[in-house]
Amino acid sequence: MLAYRKFAAAILLLMLPACSAQQPGPVQATEPPTSVPAAENVSPAQETYQDPFAYCAAIGTIDAPDTRYTGPKISDEIINGYKAAAGLEASSEPMEMFKKTTIWRCMDHRVYACNFGANLPCSSKANTDQTPSPGMAEYCKANPDSDFIPMSVTGHDTIYSWHCVKGAAQVLDQISEVDAAGYLANIWYPITAGTSISSDLTATPNSSNEAEQILFTSDRGGSYDDLYLLDTTSLQVTRLTQGDSNVFAGPFSPDGKQILFTGFGLTHSYVGVMNADGSDPMDLTNEPNSDEAFPAWSPDGSQIIFTSRRDGNNEIYVMDSNVAQLKRLTDHSSDDFAPAWSPDGSQIAFLSDRENRTGVYSIYLMNPDGSGVKRLTNDKGNDYSPAWSPDGSQIAFRSVQNGQSDIYLVKTDGSGMVDLTNSPAEDWSPAWSPDGSLIAFQSNRDGNWEIYTMKTDGTHPVNLTKDPADDQMPYWRK
Repeated sequence: MLAYRKFAAAILLLMLPACSAQQPGPVQATEPPTSVPAAENVSPAQETYQDPFAYCAAIGTIDAPDTRYTGPKISDEIINGYKAAAGLEASSEPMEMFKKTTIWRCMDHRVYACNFGANLPCSSKANTDQTPSPGMAEYCKANPDSDFIPMSVTGHDTIYSWHCVKGAAQVLDQISEVDAAGYLANIWYPITAGTSISSDLTATPNSSNEAEQILFTSDRGGSYDDLYLLDTTSLQVTRLTQGDSNVFAGPFSPDGKQILFTGFGLTHSYVGVMNADGSDPMDLTNEPNSDEAFPAWSPDGSQIIFTSRRDGNNEIYVMDSNVAQLKRLTDHSSDDFAPAWSPDGSQIAFLSDRENRTGVYSIYLMNPDGSGVKRLTNDKGNDYSPAWSPDGSQIAFRSVQNGQSDIYLVKTDGSGMVDLTNSPAEDWSPAWSPDGSLIAFQSNRDGNWEIYTMKTDGTHPVNLTKDPADDQMPYWRK
């Protein structure tokens, strides 16, 4: 399989919790109650309710609506209240999709709602156990000094983050609180009756500065990944594509008028181009018997580099933007992929495992004709996603070191490598703002994949998307 497919699949499967500075300690609630408290001063068995807010006001606390509630399974009012409470007013996910992935209950005479579209454990009570599970024990046997145990191992309902110490699983931090009914407090929101969401929140971004727009990939619109455009000033989101297969974001053309992307047919992936508004998508590589991915523009927009398996393994090719000529740039038995052109056009960064064991990648540089290959990183990690700074002096990249995936910076002579994010969560896919003042990246530190920005020294991370779906692969508009 093409490395891109492995990369995309990993994005969808890895879900790590956010890290907190809070030390392990007693939870904020006692053990989850074994029975539902009765309503106060009412006789609920003698009454039925069609309005969820009136129902909860009468019932008090219950884990799920019972037969005394006779209204719709979930109402628009609850969904709008959830979006407002969770800060998702700008989400473009259809109402019907939210209804399929949101549940509600009553606590303290109020309606509470949770959306499990991002693999959140809405229907499970919080796991407060500090005893390692057999799965954690096995993980730490295989990874005796891992700084973090993935949630796929610990379970998403734990209130702790875990790590491995000399082959044994131990609690690292308490990362969640427990509410009065025994659920994770950070994923259940109290809903206010009468909340409405204006329909113009998903209108076309109104920023006059195109450099304040970020393209990203998301499954917020349904079963497939599509392309969306985020206005970083208003935080409004516009959906650009809607099809019956996955589409992954690539960079804008230097003039900002076109977008490269990776599309998926029935049996292969391909490199495509579309207008910046999502119109007129076209398959550029047109190679039905091969996988193609990781496209990038030359600084003047005249050429496109990409990864292809058309000759048997992952190699880097270049073609004219009008697809008139195609040339193979690398020819090695190992994988060469994910090319990125320097701003001055003099070098191409790419990933390869040619001097490592198979599947462990470092960053290399080469001339635009494929000559002069030299190794840039030798950090004993697994490096991905090289992204040049606008002035060409540094490369941001993702590196997995000691079991932790962070965004790093390195100078183009290989010196001065620094870890910018240093988070036990997964931080991926760095992208520089056009003025070089910010780096966008994707992280699951808040429970699912979101698009963040940070300053170039790693400070002031900001979650821009705040959507229960997975938002990934940011690219700034030039």
